[in-house]
Amino acid sequence: MIQLPKHLIYPEDYDREQEKFSPNYEFIQSLQIDKMVILIKESHRGFNDLKLEDYFTSSPEVLDYRLQVVKDLVENPALYEVFCKSITYIQNIIDMRRAMDSSFSVESSLTSIRYLETYQEIVDLFAEGLKGLTLHSEGLLRFRDGIMAIYEGEEYNNLREELAKMEVRFGSFKSITIGVNLDANMSVKEAGVVSVNEEPFHAGTLMERLLKKNPLDTNSLISPLYPVTKSVHGEELKALNFSVQSALNAIYAKSIRSFGPIIQKYFNVNTSGITALLDDIRFLTAGVKFILSMKELGFPMCCPAIAPVADKKCDLEEVYNPILAEKLIEKTIISNSFTFDENGRFYLVTGPNHGGKSIFAYSVGMAQALFQLGLFVPAKSAVMSPVTGIYTHFPSSDENNYGKGRLESECARLGSIIKQLTDTDMLIMDESFSSTSGLEAGYIASEVLTGIGIIGCGGIYVTHIHDLPQQVDTYNSHPRNKGKIDNLAALMEDKENGVRSYKVVRTKPDGLSYARDIARRYGLDLESICNCSED
Repeated sequence: MIQLPKHLIYPEDYDREQEKFSPNYEFIQSLQIDKMVILIKESHRGFNDLKLEDYFTSSPEVLDYRLQVVKDLVENPALYEVFCKSITYIQNIIDMRRAMDSSFSVESSLTSIRYLETYQEIVDLFAEGLKGLTLHSEGLLRFRDGIMAIYEGEEYNNLREELAKMEVRFGSFKSITIGVNLDANMSVKEAGVVSVNEEPFHAGTLMERLLKKNPLDTNSLISPLYPVTKSVHGEELKALNFSVQSALNAIYAKSIRSFGPIIQKYFNVNTSGITALLDDIRFLTAGVKFILSMKELGFPMCCPAIAPVADKKCDLEEVYNPILAEKLIEKTIISNSFTFDENGRFYLVTGPNHGGKSIFAYSVGMAQALFQLGLFVPAKSAVMSPVTGIYTHFPSSDENNYGKGRLESECARLGSIIKQLTDTDMLIMDESFSSTSGLEAGYIASEVLTGIGIIGCGGIYVTHIHDLPQQVDTYNSHPRNKGKIDNLAALMEDKENGVRSYKVVRTKPDGLSYARDIARRYGLDLESICNCSED
């Protein structure tokens, strides 16, 4: 029997139970990953509502397998369109499988035949979409081999011939000619089917028929057409329906019985391989849709090179925030470079308000999260190691403050994260401890940063506590330190006019430089004030 791959996004026989990615998925909402990779809810139709958390992985093997499939789809947009179109076909087949049973009444038989037609349509759709393409991914190559084996096989071609030989294509029924006998009271006594027609009847008049205006038009009536449910009631309607159903059963009983074994076989076996891939196809099309939309807007999306987990790499060239880019919030989207190395595993990011610090931190977290889904990342190029968990600690207006102040609640949430952190995780912090005084915030942040250095996790901490960058050497001097902390600063391109460049560079910041620039610009520095007083 021909075998299709079990999955398109996992290597064959991969054991998903061995997955070690963190169970904490708050970052999906905080980094807005669900706004980029949109999984359409289908539970109202009886299908699974896909969840992004089910697709994150820290396995280099899985990421490589999945990225190659994604790359093939990105490089072949027509194949991506085929995959999008296939979703409806597969869902229809699943609906038909649910509706089918072992009895071959007219209704179930019509559904059965339509099911075979739909099966033929989707095999043809995939076969015609896949043949002739230059593919590289193991997943799609194996899928194409399986589809082409079905498409070119004797059994499938026999099915096609049998469907083509049918006297009347069930889907082409347009009308039925009924013979009705009346009793002495002009009520329906007996009824039967005279013929099954491929053309519908249409309203006419007795005069038109008598004058033979259209002698070749045998489907013209001598009266208007009336909705049956409005003009026929009770026993007459039952008699009419029974006559029609009985006649169709008699006419098609032989062909239905001959199709029985074929229908059962395809119902039980042949479509199971395709329907099993529905969720994989839904995920892939959602991810590729996002990638293609960004590329269509002119923004780079790269296929990251995968480094081993132990290498702890995150080398991003010209990474940017895709949410801002997609909404075109800024006229020019600024990109930045970022890297982990032996001198910088966790970074403090400081700089002026609205200088792009938080946007930069989000962009790094977004890139890591998209990579862990096996998708392209928003950068010119990237070399990345999988992490085993992504954690975010961002300001929140809906902190659970019951019985606690805002600072205490904030610390409780970060404390919970710290307990889970390992040296192969990533932590993104944005303005943590901003709800308290500088003195208190500085103390707590210093303790946390020293602890992060001991844990050795990677990440970023955006802060306005300008004393922290001056103490980096102290944090790194702890005897148990496993990951160095370094500084990044958001700088201004034109300090004289206070124009922000949104560029983040690796340097030790001068905490007062921006304040001095702004003071001088608005005449609030001592020299300007003195000059004004002399005037």
